[in-house]
Amino acid sequence: MPFSNPFDKQKEIHGIMNRTAQARSWRIAFPLLLIMALGVFSAPSVSASEGIRDTLLNDQRNYYSKERLLRLGVAFGIGGVVANSSMDENFQDHFQSRLRSEDTNDFSDVANFFGEGQYMLPISLALAGVSFIDEDSVIGEFGAKMARSYLVGLPPMWAMQRITGASRPSENPHGSSWRPLNDANGVSGHAFVGAVPFLVGAGMTDNAFARGALYVASVATAFSRVNFDVHYLSQVALGWYMAYEATGAVQETNRNRRVTVIPVVGQDFHGVVVSARW
Repeated sequence: MPFSNPFDKQKEIHGIMNRTAQARSWRIAFPLLLIMALGVFSAPSVSASEGIRDTLLNDQRNYYSKERLLRLGVAFGIGGVVANSSMDENFQDHFQSRLRSEDTNDFSDVANFFGEGQYMLPISLALAGVSFIDEDSVIGEFGAKMARSYLVGLPPMWAMQRITGASRPSENPHGSSWRPLNDANGVSGHAFVGAVPFLVGAGMTDNAFARGALYVASVATAFSRVNFDVHYLSQVALGWYMAYEATGAVQETNRNRRVTVIPVVGQDFHGVVVSARW
């Protein structure tokens, strides 16, 4: 049975405008807050300060590596084909008329929260702060990886929103078509923000079942944006994928931090050599 949208269109558009105004404010404030807070949490000494600086630089180097940029280029190439053809509009029409229901609305109300940057970024910083109390805390590690993923991934995500220049489903006649610098909805910011905590969690567990469940959960916010008819399929897919690459860059930094202990035995001496890779 087709779903009849119970929402008043004018209220929905007004809500979108309010969210856009909020987004503009935290886009400016939170990258600076991230840098300062990470420095406080991770730099009780000069050497620690240098460590966090190197960590953040390595996150950036990993994100802008040739391999990752190539993958992002392929993803945006596919997204461009979907956005600039009838596929986005056809999928959106099918979802709204055949799949949207009160149940999907209820689920989306919850899932959409994880994409609210004005809440999720402070949460990530608060969790990261636990490491200041207990440096071995898994919660602190989780929060720090979240915050670092936002720091490395938000600027390119915001840039691609403007570069693609696509509009929302409610903003006809242009819709999903890319019009560079004419709008800022070509990549879903909510899909990006909402995917990060679950992708970070997936990267921290060795349990295959838990990892799979977290990957599935990482698309929940993206689903909510399509359900509420405020983003097209290509836009939420690109937002999710940019989160995937941002969290991958952070994970790569942590994997490259290895301490190796090698026993050394000679005729007149014996001992160990400790090498650290950062």
